[in-house]
Amino acid sequence: MCHNLKCYLMEYILHMNRKRLIALIILPTILFIICISVFASNFKNIGIMAFSKEVNQTRELKEQYVFEKSWGSEGVAKGQFKIPHSLAVDIFGNVYVTDTGNNRVEKFSSNGTLLKQWGSQGTGDGQFNQLHDIAVDPSGNFVYTVELVNHRVQKFFNNGTFITKWGFNDTGGAGADRKPHQLAVDHLGDVFLTDRAGSEVLRFNDYGKFLERWGTNGSGSKQFIKPHGIAIDATDHLYITDMGNSRVQIFSNNGTFVKKWGTYGTSNGQFSDGIPGIAVDSKGFIYVVDRLQSRIQKFDDTGKLISMWGSKGSSLGELNKPEDIGINDKTGEVFVTDTKNSRIQVFDLKAKILN
Repeated sequence: MCHNLKCYLMEYILHMNRKRLIALIILPTILFIICISVFASNFKNIGIMAFSKEVNQTRELKEQYVFEKSWGSEGVAKGQFKIPHSLAVDIFGNVYVTDTGNNRVEKFSSNGTLLKQWGSQGTGDGQFNQLHDIAVDPSGNFVYTVELVNHRVQKFFNNGTFITKWGFNDTGGAGADRKPHQLAVDHLGDVFLTDRAGSEVLRFNDYGKFLERWGTNGSGSKQFIKPHGIAIDATDHLYITDMGNSRVQIFSNNGTFVKKWGTYGTSNGQFSDGIPGIAVDSKGFIYVVDRLQSRIQKFDDTGKLISMWGSKGSSLGELNKPEDIGINDKTGEVFVTDTKNSRIQVFDLKAKILN
């Protein structure tokens, strides 16, 4: 025990040093605990925001399509397919399929019952070589086909009776070197084809008289790189899959550019460079087939994604290199050529099937 001033001073100094030491230990610990608490709170908020964003995205895609039925298998017998490439659905709900490997058209009811078939390999009227696409006019009376090797359009009655045919030599531009891939028919009966060789759209009347063409190669509006799928809505607007640009372009039937949307990618609403098929329903919704991603995407007329479904595989509801799509406007059913699986698959809104 100290009894002089010097001792008191020494004890005071030691006491103050102990306080400083304690402060040096405790204060950083307190600061560390505070930082951890703030970080945890922020992390929790970020997690909640991410989860909310994911939920909102799911809610935005409120329409869910599910597998309803399918028909077909690989083969040459009636009702079988060898590379079912394209299809068309008429106003009665009948489904016309290009059975490309068997060089024939097969016509089914909407439940898959075979109604009619016609065609064989050759160059004669009603014969086919690399039958690529098919379309039905709005009245449901006439059927049009396009072939890659025979390089022509053929027109039939809906029972398969041949009417007429025409080629592309008098169309200017790429002329005889054209590679028309898909076709569609408007309410006037005019026939529109996408031409990949000329990066153009060709227009004919219903007996093959060439009327006009538009488009050039490129990435601007009204330009194309590998134009492929084509569909026409109730107001005769044309919807074209511009495959090389991974987008959809919309035109009036006189070729006036209206709008476009789409970018390359695998995210929701994006496209690969393999989007061969497109369809428009009576309400104006657009359906696009992505062959490389084995999925279907549905958009409104502004390009907003409404629904999406499909994955690669061979099980029911799965797709393998799908090529084309059609809509039954009476029922809302969606028909898809599941090409590599040699079948037609049908999808419908989940709520309808559950009810």
